[in-house]
Amino acid sequence: MPNAELYIYGGAFKGLPSIDPQCLALISYLSIVSHQEYTIVESNDPGISPTGELPMLHDGKNWIAGTNRIIAYLSKTGYNANEDLSTEDLAKSVAYSSLVDESLQDALLFSWFADDDNFLGSTRKVYSDLLSIPARYIQPMQMRKSAVQRVQKYGGKVESGSLTHAENTRIYDLARDCYRVLDRKLGENDFLFGVKPTSLDAKAFGYLALQLYPEIPNPRFQMILTSQFPRLVAYCDRCKDEFFANLPDSALPTETSPFFTNPISSPKEWFKNTFLSGSKSVSSTTTTAEKLKKTQEERDFDLKRIYAVTFGLVAMVAYVIINGIVVIGTDGGEEEEEEQGGYFMAGGDDVDDEIHVPSDD
Repeated sequence: MPNAELYIYGGAFKGLPSIDPQCLALISYLSIVSHQEYTIVESNDPGISPTGELPMLHDGKNWIAGTNRIIAYLSKTGYNANEDLSTEDLAKSVAYSSLVDESLQDALLFSWFADDDNFLGSTRKVYSDLLSIPARYIQPMQMRKSAVQRVQKYGGKVESGSLTHAENTRIYDLARDCYRVLDRKLGENDFLFGVKPTSLDAKAFGYLALQLYPEIPNPRFQMILTSQFPRLVAYCDRCKDEFFANLPDSALPTETSPFFTNPISSPKEWFKNTFLSGSKSVSSTTTTAEKLKKTQEERDFDLKRIYAVTFGLVAMVAYVIINGIVVIGTDGGEEEEEEQGGYFMAGGDDVDDEIHVPSDD
């Protein structure tokens, strides 16, 4: 673990080292178990990961991607934040984590991506500032479309790619129910299982922090937390002071990820990571000696997706030129116009569709 590197999305909001809840959860967990035995690499590039997502931990010859898999790896190597929990409490921790992954992730997706005011007024700029070209122009719309599809089940009407902010949408009730469960579990304790933080605190705080602290045009979930759950607000302040007070310095990676792709040496993989990774929500554990294997059916499906995206890009360019949106000059001069906008948010680890809310006994 000493000299390990944690690859993350960088920060954009005051007091928070990352814009991604899974990255915040990993930073929080490492603050609990390892203090400053690692460095932070703000890569903002999921293409370096074996699964196309962040966070990713580089520890010696091991490259581990995905929050839950990294925590499992750390626990097996002596960095276990749950070592003092009983068997019963461990089972409850798994159930609470499942609830948080499902409910609070959906609430965050709704707030940041499906809400048009927040998307146009804050989220797009925040994420585009972190991403490089061409990712900032391709992955943002993939993520917005994926988020809307996921949270549309809670209500609201799709208009111009976003959901109307219906007052009766069930997403608010879902968030309140989750807040209420966590608030009841917390009680008068400092942390969810008593006086010491555990992996559940790291995960819950990762989501709660991004619903509480960022200044966005429509801070509906922030208002619910501050007005109805002041104990959770105090809990978040306590976690932020505990987890982020003495973070390790950011640094450049000590070696290039073996999964890094570029358009010269591996054009197919680079194309997939750049244009097709926006809606991924998978995680994997691997080492440099392992290779990811796919069935022929999966490879054929990926190839069809590449053809479809390529056709769409060509059609878009043709439309732009034919309609005079972009004029190609013939005087030999070149003008470069920089586009603005775009955002990207990596998905979390896979969670079960069925949520088991633990009892308070």
